[in-house]
Formats: sequence, C-alpha cells, structure tokens
Amino acid sequence: MLTTKTVLNRLRQLVTLDEQGAENALPLCGLCLEEIKGRLREGADENDPRLAQAAAGLAYYRIALRNAADGEGATSFKAGDVTVTRSPAAALQLAVAVRDEAIADAADLLTDRDFIFRQVSP
Repeated sequence: MLTTKTVLNRLRQLVTLDEQGAENALPLCGLCLEEIKGRLREGADENDPRLAQAAAGLAYYRIALRNAADGEGATSFKAGDVTVTRSPAAALQLAVAVRDEAIADAADLLTDRDFIFRQVSP
C-alpha cells in the first residue's frame, strides 16, 4: 500500500533532507500522493510503485519552486580562480525534468488532464 511515508522515502532519494526537512515535507508528500491518485485511470493499480515516484517527483518540483520563489538555493563561492554558482533557475529546471520523467513513467496509470478535444464548428 502506498503511503505518505513511501513518497517521502522516494523524495529523500531525490533531495537531501534532514529530519526537520523531512518532517516539514511530509504533508506535501501526502498532498502530492492524493493529487496523483486523483488522476488514476479506472482499474489502475493504486499500489504501483511508479505512483509513489510520480508523487515524489511532483513534491520535488514544488519544493524547488518554493525555494526559487523564496530566493533559496542561490549559492556562490569563490576559491582562488574557481567560482562555483548554483542558481535557483537551474535547480528548478532539473526539478521539472525529474517531475515530468516520473509522471511519464506512470502515464499508463494516469488520465491526461492537459488534453482537450473539442469540435470545431464551421
């Protein structure tokens, strides 16, 4: 059975979280799991591990989005002639790729909410 803790464990494989961070991320993991389960196709297996990965990818994206909005994650340091910079935009771009790949892996279990077919009248 997929639980919020399962999603949190998958999320911790994507991003480093200390105990406080994990505790703070637990409600987000629950929301993302419910959102993914709300997209299940009729007859799909609710316990497929790809759903936990999709929920974790979604949670990872939302954390990256929040961090980018808060200005967190902007890190730069210089040691001699070497400068290392980590931008929130790059972290967000990575999170988008992780989220999209995880959801694509579970696509056969989920309904597509982003497609609308309408008739065009003459």
